[in-house]
Amino acid sequence: MTNWMTNRRSESDQCDSSVDLIEVIGGRGTPYLCPNISALDRHIVRLYTHIKNTGPLFRELIQELWDDIDLLLDRRRFLELDLQVSDTPDGDR
Repeated sequence: MTNWMTNRRSESDQCDSSVDLIEVIGGRGTPYLCPNISALDRHIVRLYTHIKNTGPLFRELIQELWDDIDLLLDRRRFLELDLQVSDTPDGDR
C-alpha cells in the first residue's frame, strides 16, 4: 500500500522545498485536503465516525480507515512541529 502527501501546485513549484504539503492521499486513493490542523481534525472525526458505524464484518475496510487516520495523524504532527518552529523567535533557534 502506497500513501502520499502531495501538493496541488504546478509541476515547477513541486521542486521548491518551501512549498507546503496540503494534501494527504489515503491508502485507497482518497484525497484529504489538510492545509491546517482544524481541517485535518475534521477528516479524522469523520473517519472515526465511519469506523464506529461500520459493522464488524467489514474488517478490511475498518483497517483501511484506521490506516488513513494514522496518515492524517502523521500530517497533524508535522503541522504542529511546523507551528512550533514558526513561533520560535530567530534568536532561539
